[in-house]
Amino acid sequence: MVSGGGRPAAAKSDLPEWGGAQRCILVFTRSPRGEARAKGLPEAEVLFERLRERTFAVAASLPGVALIVAGDPGPAPLPPGSLLLPQRGRSFGERLESAFADARALGFQEIVAVGTDSPGLGPDDLIAAFAALREQGVVLGPAADGGVYLIGVRGDAGPLLAGVRWGVGTVLAQLLARVPEAAVLAGTLADLDGWDSLESLLAPGLDPELARWIAALLRPRPTTAPARDAGRPRPAFTAPSLLRGPPALLS
Repeated sequence: MVSGGGRPAAAKSDLPEWGGAQRCILVFTRSPRGEARAKGLPEAEVLFERLRERTFAVAASLPGVALIVAGDPGPAPLPPGSLLLPQRGRSFGERLESAFADARALGFQEIVAVGTDSPGLGPDDLIAAFAALREQGVVLGPAADGGVYLIGVRGDAGPLLAGVRWGVGTVLAQLLARVPEAAVLAGTLADLDGWDSLESLLAPGLDPELARWIAALLRPRPTTAPARDAGRPRPAFTAPSLLRGPPALLS
């Protein structure tokens, strides 16, 4: 992984023009199909699409904060006024470092990055993150698996992100070892990392639309399935009655 100082930030002339807000929410994402395949849930592509739409809507609901989408925009239109940036780098770590660097090159001073796989993410989490950045240079949102669902930085993110081993249960501990004084948001959020995490997402307070999609995925497959499929570890996703989008804004 390239260190924070080893990969130059994109020059401002290479990036779209942007002005106004000093704060931005950086949604780091890939296409719903790519997300579903990467997490071993090909039958959950529509669920990942709904999660993306919800995350975009939540991020766009904060006044005076710009929305930057780093990655594949997907089939649904982005919220008005949002900005799309490509991801740069080979590994996840390089792409995340580059996304922070590109946002900073656009003039944003306070950058809060989230993914699209945390169904419980709400506007209050983002508001709390920006409030914490007034006092500290780094804020972290702890995930239930030992990772993070949110990273907020005021200034250069390179020293925080360089050399982190991603995709393991020690990500939060690694980041806190680099910046012990970082603010940590209260409470934890679960994220959708694979089949085993689906049931744990069905917690009180989960948006009803997402809960219906997850419940449909967990529904046992019909007993009339061919005998050769009896040992399949996952049920097929069959929920035609749920094929509808979420409300315009879920909070």
